[in-house]
Amino acid sequence: MELTPLKYFCKLAEVLSFTEASKELFITQSTLSQSIKQLEEELGAPLFDRIGKKIYITEAGQSFLSYARKALEEISSGIEEIKEKQQIFNGKIRIGVIHSLYPFISTCILKFSRRYPDAQLSIYYSHSILELVEMVTNNELDFALSYKPDEIGSVLEVRSFLNFPLCVIAAKDHPAAVRKVFDLKDLNDYPLALFPKNLYTRKVIERMLLKHHIKVRPQVEVNSTTILLEMVATGHWISILSQDIARHTPDLKSIPIKGSGESMQAAFLSLKGKKKSLLTEKFIDMLKEIHQEDKRERMKEKEAHNTQNLENEQAE
Repeated sequence: MELTPLKYFCKLAEVLSFTEASKELFITQSTLSQSIKQLEEELGAPLFDRIGKKIYITEAGQSFLSYARKALEEISSGIEEIKEKQQIFNGKIRIGVIHSLYPFISTCILKFSRRYPDAQLSIYYSHSILELVEMVTNNELDFALSYKPDEIGSVLEVRSFLNFPLCVIAAKDHPAAVRKVFDLKDLNDYPLALFPKNLYTRKVIERMLLKHHIKVRPQVEVNSTTILLEMVATGHWISILSQDIARHTPDLKSIPIKGSGESMQAAFLSLKGKKKSLLTEKFIDMLKEIHQEDKRERMKEKEAHNTQNLENEQAE
């Protein structure tokens, strides 16, 4: 059995239209029809029912589809592995990233592209953890950088990456910014802007508030990190987000929350049992490497800041 008919079969099963499938495959409808007919003859079973102008995949076709897709995937993996062994880094990585974690991969994208100029990156940006989980599960992404889902399916592999403590985020000129720690009972003293309750970050926040018996009534709810940070930067609102998020916005300050203990757990999500390409592993390793460099840089900044404060105190 040749691979080309399998490729044609999978595409037709996906779109269920000879016209659409032939366009996407860049072949004529007659070529596609002949290929499917020969495949059906070889298998001894009809793969599609043709009713008027519509087609439907048969029970036999549905059963065969999973095997055909697996065969094509295995061949693709084999080709990629041979190329990787020859150090030909010209494959493609499909990466999903949750909105608020994009700053952590933006630097990596630039560095990776310069190191591997023949590699292709497809970045899918989402506000929804559930959407990323679904895309990884359906093999539409090679991996996703997301917050750890509340429920992990049996087909999902989760590799922890970082923990980001929750903090109060305020503009540097906001009255709350002078605090070294923020007591949750003071939240209602300021206009508050938060994510909607259906988003992961808000669920973690609500869990923290419930533990401390605090009730809040946000003045504004918005599902965009960018807009939320812009609102906080005006100096009118405060918010609750992960600690590091203010590092990417110079006009904002992260204030530790007294006795919080809650954090956002970032993780790599991938399909369990699927062999990761060398390029994918290289990207993940580079992402971890950049984070460690960033962490060391922050430690140096903190030490320099403490040294400067000590020198100022001695001078006084």
